Amino acid sequence: MEFDTERIVELMQALERNYSLRARHPEREAIYADYEARSERFRAAATGWQSFPYAEAERCAIDWFPARLPQGAPPGGTPLFVFIHGGFWRALDRRVFSFIAEHYVKAGIAVAMVGYELAPAVKLSHIVDQAADALACLNRRAGELGFDTRRVSVSGHSAGGHLAAMVSAVPPQSLGGHPLVCVVPVSGVFSLAPLLLTSVNHDVRMTPDDALRLSPSAMERFHTGEFIVAVGEKETDGFIGQSRGFVETAQDKGSKATLEIVPGRTHFDVLEDLARPELPLFQRVFETITRTSASTA
Repeated sequence: MEFDTERIVELMQALERNYSLRARHPEREAIYADYEARSERFRAAATGWQSFPYAEAERCAIDWFPARLPQGAPPGGTPLFVFIHGGFWRALDRRVFSFIAEHYVKAGIAVAMVGYELAPAVKLSHIVDQAADALACLNRRAGELGFDTRRVSVSGHSAGGHLAAMVSAVPPQSLGGHPLVCVVPVSGVFSLAPLLLTSVNHDVRMTPDDALRLSPSAMERFHTGEFIVAVGEKETDGFIGQSRGFVETAQDKGSKATLEIVPGRTHFDVLEDLARPELPLFQRVFETITRTSASTA
């Protein structure tokens, strides 16, 4: 069998352009610095927030921001919005993204920011398990934390979008909870095979078997009322195609799923639309996660 070396090189270069975004977006450092500064200010002003571990590793911790309830409102039973950070499973930290919680908390929604260990120190399968372990920990502590396990929604950005979708494929009884109200992957990765030929995999070290076994698109079913799949209008064809393809896959497997292409946004500033209450993505997510009960799917 003859191999077209030139064609293979072209394919690898195209995949690198689509998924390795550091060179494409030199402004990302300034965006993350802004996120981090805003997050620090929010944590400094927030009342009642705490951090607690869900596993032994230092990074396996949850930052918990309780819902701000009107005076006289009965405690307990609030919705919970869980957010999992991105960084291609090899970078970043939950604390960079605390700012996303601010307006959900003000509107009476508790928020949990999940951390996890990073590649290459651990394998991707381990990170997927940690995301599920974090949700199971939250469910165990629901009474203490004051949220309703029937009203949990999960979101994540980039690699966190992948992890959020993977958590939704875990049977709820395994997590000590109920089907999720909704899952909101933002700029997610749902089919991992294209990453095998990119520099991302130098750290993540996926095998072809890993890429299939750990792809949300390959899961048999999902346990959520619906997916709101968001991606920036100015993202690469790879990320937009991933989001579009996952919506179709989820629908084919019996889940309600819609695609939100966020106007004018890139892979890095799209989180503004998840965080700001005057913008349509926030409003759509807020309306969905404040439903009174989870799907019975």
